[in-house]
Amino acid sequence: MAKNYDRIIPVSEMPHTIYDLVTGSMETLYPECVAFRDVAEDGQTVLEWTYAQMAQDIRRTVAYIHANVPDWTGKKIAVLSRNCYEYGVIAFGVMLSGAVLVTLNQKKTWPELEYELGQVEPALILTDGIDYGYEAELKAAYGSLLRPMDAFKESEPVEKLENVIDPDGLLMIMFTSGTTGRSKGVMLSERNYATANQMYISGQQGIPDRKRELAPADRMGKPLSHFTLVPFFHLSGFICLFVYAMQGGALNICGDPRNFYRDIKLMPSDAMSTPPVLVQMVYNEVRRGHQDRLNGLWNLSCSSAALDAEILLYLVDHGFYINQCYSMTELAGDGLLNVEQDPGHIGALGKPAQEAEHKVDETGEICVRGGSVMLGYYKDPEATAEVIDRDGWLHTGDLARVDEEGFYYMTGRKKNLIILDSGENVSPEELENLLAECAEITECIVKEKGKKICAVIYCPEDKQDEVKAFVTNVNRTLPLYKRMTAVEFTAEPLPRNAMGKLLRK
Repeated sequence: MAKNYDRIIPVSEMPHTIYDLVTGSMETLYPECVAFRDVAEDGQTVLEWTYAQMAQDIRRTVAYIHANVPDWTGKKIAVLSRNCYEYGVIAFGVMLSGAVLVTLNQKKTWPELEYELGQVEPALILTDGIDYGYEAELKAAYGSLLRPMDAFKESEPVEKLENVIDPDGLLMIMFTSGTTGRSKGVMLSERNYATANQMYISGQQGIPDRKRELAPADRMGKPLSHFTLVPFFHLSGFICLFVYAMQGGALNICGDPRNFYRDIKLMPSDAMSTPPVLVQMVYNEVRRGHQDRLNGLWNLSCSSAALDAEILLYLVDHGFYINQCYSMTELAGDGLLNVEQDPGHIGALGKPAQEAEHKVDETGEICVRGGSVMLGYYKDPEATAEVIDRDGWLHTGDLARVDEEGFYYMTGRKKNLIILDSGENVSPEELENLLAECAEITECIVKEKGKKICAVIYCPEDKQDEVKAFVTNVNRTLPLYKRMTAVEFTAEPLPRNAMGKLLRK
């Protein structure tokens, strides 16, 4: 009987364990569906793997780990690779073996990776073999532990797959970006992901109707396909492994952003996870009349913390469905969800998911409690205690207000607050939003420098006098303590992290 892929899985029917995801969704419900696509080295051939194949390779991975890692339970297996089919196989295989998955950003510097590997003391490191600039150091330090990403192929799949995962035990470690110091290893459990998955599924209630309105006709009746450019070492990339497997959807892998247009042409896709830099790219293509280059892409999953509402509305008006999620690694992807497409709400972070408790505390900070809250930071109880209080509330560090309809709106970052000698607190985001109204400003950040509030601005050199005049006019509308008394111009774009967020230095 033909499956109805437009049907949204009720939370009561969705798999709540990784074991059920593999033996139920992959092997029973969607074995014939494409799980992964990738473009071969010739740049023309599209490779495909079904969920039946993926499930068998997951079983091979379990067998491989059991054969190659003594006393494997709780041992750390690190992955140092670009996105690929094998990454998904290894992720599920490691977790189902009873070992602990550790995802690493392969593009970090060797000192950063050396620190993270030293923290977790891996039993194996699975790598794609590409030299990212530290091949000699990696081999010198961990040569005997290095294995290729497809090492599982030498094993026969285990026939009897057992569910050995403790729902509340350590399942994986995902390192934060570390932009404000040493990165921290976020410890996540199966329950964390199950809670987050419920939010994603419940948030897709309007997807079937929007698909019929927006998707190309030749994609009706087919599972959603996701153009996967965001790396799996990042939470917004990794969560796709769960969400799409639950629905028989495909992940179309783009391992190199430079191949974006080639790959999306070869692998037509419905959806894409879009950090701010990708939202801007999509907007630019549509604004220039080049929407056809996106090959029918219509569903954008966005980070709702740093997006321009006018850009999002423009995309909605041009045939895109915008679903926004506010979350963080420490919440496994759970958080606030916004699927509103109207001007009154599209600028909101969203509303709380029902699977966890949310509040804005007396300081204005967003706090979350429930099954999505991480186990803590690996080997760092002090840092854990700083963000999870005695009552179990995780303090996100983000400031927000809540309107009468229950929508949360970002007002700033607690750690970014500029605290003046007078005791006044100034939100740099508030000032940055005012500066963003100047058309001549390409990018800007506001920070404290020499006890002054300083605006660092990237704009065309011939527009600097206009920008200075704009800042002067803005200052006239502000109380004295909030005024930007220093302005610096830069000839280069402001630095960003791997997800496109501006770095504050």
